[in-house]
Amino acid sequence: MHDPADLAAELAAGRLLTLSPCQAVCRLDNDGRCAGCGRTAEEIGRWITYSDEEKDSVNRRLLQEAREKRLSARLNLLWRRFFGPAATPN
Repeated sequence: MHDPADLAAELAAGRLLTLSPCQAVCRLDNDGRCAGCGRTAEEIGRWITYSDEEKDSVNRRLLQEAREKRLSARLNLLWRRFFGPAATPN
């Protein structure tokens, strides 16, 4: 299990984050992004064709955006998805 205390360290660690960030909300907002995970409609539709590096890039962007925008609920959901159910990004 990764230590979730430092998001910057996790994002810089080099571990590929390839799991789907889907939260089963699947509703696009006015900006064309999923209200659950934050991916664009194109990213959702092409997800299964993405390489591990492309998935990792999208997931890192989503985590960073959630952190920067202080979207704590989304950040917590994504963090637990990638690092385990007991993990929280402090």
